[in-house]
Amino acid sequence: MGNLLKVSFFLALKNLLSRKRLFAMTVLIVALSFVSVTFTSAMIAGVSETMNNQLINKMYGNIIIEPREGEVYINDVDVLLEKIRSVPGVKGAAPRYYLGGNFFKNKKPYPAAFGFMAIDPVEEKKVTDVYMDVSRGEYLTEKSRGELMLGSHIAGGAEQYIMPEDETLEAEIGDRLKAAFGAGGVREFRVKAVVNPRDIYAVMQAYITIEDAEEILGIENKASVIAVKVDKGEESQYVKKFKELGIGEEIRTWEDKAGTTAQITSIFSVIDYLLTTIGLVIVLIIIFVVTYISIIYKRSQIGILKAIGIDEKVIVLTYMLQSILYGVFGIIIGLVFTWFLVAYFRVNPIDMILGFVTPRMTDQIIILASVMILVSSLIGGFLPSYMASKEDIVKLIWSR
Repeated sequence: MGNLLKVSFFLALKNLLSRKRLFAMTVLIVALSFVSVTFTSAMIAGVSETMNNQLINKMYGNIIIEPREGEVYINDVDVLLEKIRSVPGVKGAAPRYYLGGNFFKNKKPYPAAFGFMAIDPVEEKKVTDVYMDVSRGEYLTEKSRGELMLGSHIAGGAEQYIMPEDETLEAEIGDRLKAAFGAGGVREFRVKAVVNPRDIYAVMQAYITIEDAEEILGIENKASVIAVKVDKGEESQYVKKFKELGIGEEIRTWEDKAGTTAQITSIFSVIDYLLTTIGLVIVLIIIFVVTYISIIYKRSQIGILKAIGIDEKVIVLTYMLQSILYGVFGIIIGLVFTWFLVAYFRVNPIDMILGFVTPRMTDQIIILASVMILVSSLIGGFLPSYMASKEDIVKLIWSR
């Protein structure tokens, strides 16, 4: 077996060195395929991670506590908040009300209804970071009665990417807007800030204080939901702890609320799978064609090797080793290119609708791509060499 490998490796190197330019071009194509597979996967993983982080940091927090089945609101919120905040590791717990309503524009009811989120400005800062996304004006405070913050897609001002400007409220800081609520009639609010959280949901929200919401709804010490901040990845542990405390409300994680985002992520996964498959098929075809052409030019040599008693396994192994070398050198060069791209985009993230995206390269992506490239290379080298090794010696020798 050792001699078999030595002879095959010697012949493989000789073949490659006799065609250096072809070797270099093949390696470059394999390297580019490796970059395409790994970098595309890393970008899709980065997009998915950004979308998930947006859900956590802009909308839901890590855990959402909702009313018991059949109830509209969570009752005795103060007691419940005390229980939640007593659990070690809980970084914040913020009560909220969700209200439906619509604004008036030019003294006429605006045709589209908007979501109103009533927040405790101090506690909300501990759960989400929307306060960091104020593009105009100032964030709400505990004293912000009769004031609101508008998502950029409601306010307008050339920041929106969903609605055209003439369909927004075209609101400026200090403007007074009237809003109609089913439960509380018509109320007037002063625009205190415009926020652009770069989230597909949060940009369509209007934010008011809990005190204003309770006055509109005619209730107190209740909440539509309580958003809780914990370390990402440990949500299930805290769900268990909350249940052990006797909290009987519905407890869900941000993943349970993902909805549309989860569907988009699954679509990205399918796209990633298709692009990866295409890249690997290209590698297989290129290696197959290169090996096939090499065999055509060396048919008589293969025939002579068979005539002097060289085992067919040596011929097959020679071209398989040759293919492996294409794959190995392509992976090494491709890895260098990939890390340069990743390093560049980490410093210069891509500005997308949903936020700033950086590629998320993992060991799993690199290992999987490397294994697949090598398997494709092996198959591409094995098929033509196996067919040549089975041909008649006379035909091979006289095929020049």
